[in-house]
Formats: sequence, C-alpha cells, structure tokens
Amino acid sequence: MKSLVTILLALSLSSCAVVDIYRQARWDNNEYALVNEIQTQASLGADKCGTKDDDPYVDRIYVKSVEFKNYSADIERNKDTQKMSEELLAITKGLKERYYSGDEVSQKYCELKFTAIETSTGTIKRALGAKPK
Repeated sequence: MKSLVTILLALSLSSCAVVDIYRQARWDNNEYALVNEIQTQASLGADKCGTKDDDPYVDRIYVKSVEFKNYSADIERNKDTQKMSEELLAITKGLKERYYSGDEVSQKYCELKFTAIETSTGTIKRALGAKPK
C-alpha cells in the first residue's frame, strides 16, 4: 500500500510538470528573431566603439528592444519573456540616454554596454529556445 501511494504521488507530481509545460507560451519565431537581431546589432556595434559609427547601432538596438517588449507583451502565458524584455529594454534605454545626453561616451563604457546587451540577449535566446515547440 505504501509503494502504491508513492507511485501515485510520483505520477501526480510528474503530471503537474507536464501541465506547467502546456501553460507557458509556445515557441515563437518572431520573438527569437527579434532577440537575435538585437544581439547581432550589439555585436556589430561593439566593433565600432570609440568612433562616430556606433550611434546607428545604439538606435537600432533600442528600437528593436522596444519592438521585442511590445511584441511579447500581448502573448498569453508569457510573463517570463515579458520580464526579460523589460529588463533588456532598461539596459538599451540607459545606453541610448547616455549617448544622447551630450556627454562624451568613453570607448570602455560603450564596450561594456554592448557586451552586457550581447550577454543578456544570449541568455534570453537560451530561455526562448527552451520553450516547447
């Protein structure tokens, strides 16, 4: 009897995990593509740090981050991705505000911010890639 209870308990816990998988949002190509674009722009922009050529990358990264946040906001059962998109937007918004503050942006600051964005987007891509397809 004791082993029957143990087996039933194990099955019920396993079924809870299966139910949780189906409660989260499914794989979304558009979300993944947006994050990949942000990561690519950050990678390319990091190579331009210290030059005037980095400004367009700052703009593109910010716009794509806003787009990612807006896109993920309306998907049901997508709270984790919504939170990640908001955190990424905060990083990119900080970068944009610094670039347009009128103060000089050091090459080191630029490199650190672009690297932080690349790292964050890599983490987000892994999380998105783990969603059920």
